[in-house]
Amino acid sequence: MFYQNGRLIQELEYNPRGTNWVNIFFNARDYRCDDLAIMRTVVTCIRTRVVSITGHAMHHDIPLCISIQVPGEHGDKESILATAELLAEYLRGQVARGSVNINRSLLFRRR
Repeated sequence: MFYQNGRLIQELEYNPRGTNWVNIFFNARDYRCDDLAIMRTVVTCIRTRVVSITGHAMHHDIPLCISIQVPGEHGDKESILATAELLAEYLRGQVARGSVNINRSLLFRRR
């Protein structure tokens, strides 16, 4: 879903017992937003709990979705969301610095 310095950031190996994904959904009109605005939306959606939590990345299956991988076992939903928020803030900062960008062709692909 993300590129760093032009190279795809590899997702951690799938582990059904120790990985959660926090999924954020967008509209087709969000295509007009730049990557930083999209990442601000990601952080806001996590903070306001307008997300879904699954055991797999939905961005591979559904267009208009960014999935944030939350590795490790967590005791509850709040722990998952707190970790996802930290990871999303980190990615937002990297986008702001220009070292990370969103795979827009994956995010905004047509079905």
